[in-house]
Amino acid sequence: MRWAHRDNSLFILAVLLPLIAGSIFGVVDQRSRALAPPVKVVNYAKFRQCFDVTNLLIYSTKTIECPQGYLFLGDGGLSESATASGVVEELHPQLEERFNTARLFAAEDGISLVITSGFRTLERQAFLYQREVRIRGSESEASKWVLPAESSHHPMGLAIDVNYPMDRPGALWLERHGWRFGLCRVYANEWWHFEAVSAPGVKCPPLAPDARVDFAERQP
Repeated sequence: MRWAHRDNSLFILAVLLPLIAGSIFGVVDQRSRALAPPVKVVNYAKFRQCFDVTNLLIYSTKTIECPQGYLFLGDGGLSESATASGVVEELHPQLEERFNTARLFAAEDGISLVITSGFRTLERQAFLYQREVRIRGSESEASKWVLPAESSHHPMGLAIDVNYPMDRPGALWLERHGWRFGLCRVYANEWWHFEAVSAPGVKCPPLAPDARVDFAERQP
């Protein structure tokens, strides 16, 4: 995987910081080193992240627009899927674009990323929730894994399950590098569940224990 930082005013900083970081974090596990990009981009929250999906480069810049030919994947997290009709029927387009971009970079490392569950209808989510209640024995236990339709981010088009249930190593790549694309694992008990909760290039927030953090009180 190739990463690039091309802000000339911070060229020296961009060269020195990876060296300093390398000496500090030299104790990371062997697998992390094997998957780590050979050249690290220096990311700042105020920088715009631009993506060259042909040459697999990330460009950090202070300018308002990305260079021609580079993708811009947004400058924040995604919290709603607004449509003209008010009805959500698919994944948020920017979430899908972020995943597709990450998938191309992962392939360069020999990692295959697949969305095994993305957008779900309210009816489908309700069915999955009731099934989980029967399996777990209570709504409280079920909600650790599957939320009711009005609380889940899947019917909002804002959540994806990646490589579930068989390929955890592939999802681990996305967990480690997804922040570069604005994709984050969000629940400690679900290694497969990712959302676009931060801007590309910004580190992901700490994991929530389980899905109940997003549980909303149902209306009578």
